[in-house]
Amino acid sequence: MYCLITSPLLLIVIAAAGGASYLVSTRNSQQKLAIAGYEVSLAHKYGLIAVCSIPFFFWAGAGGIVFWVLGASMFFITGHAAFYNYDALDVPEDQEPLVGAIVEEV
Repeated sequence: MYCLITSPLLLIVIAAAGGASYLVSTRNSQQKLAIAGYEVSLAHKYGLIAVCSIPFFFWAGAGGIVFWVLGASMFFITGHAAFYNYDALDVPEDQEPLVGAIVEEV
């Protein structure tokens, strides 16, 4: 969320793509678009909006935000895994402990 708030251009691109999708969905119920006798489906219109908006997302810096979110997620997941206390878990007697080899020899 922090990335979206600090990048107003990305918010504009997201709003434009969402507005275009909303406009296409409302117009699709009123009238169908036909090109050379072929009726263009709603899925094709959404796909065209997605393809046309990809360059604008990269121009607005969405690629950097994706890697920022991935890096922050990996940091917090690794921190949680490092400080998780397995000894505090209540494991029944008939189950294997959570430490040691997990591969059974056949």
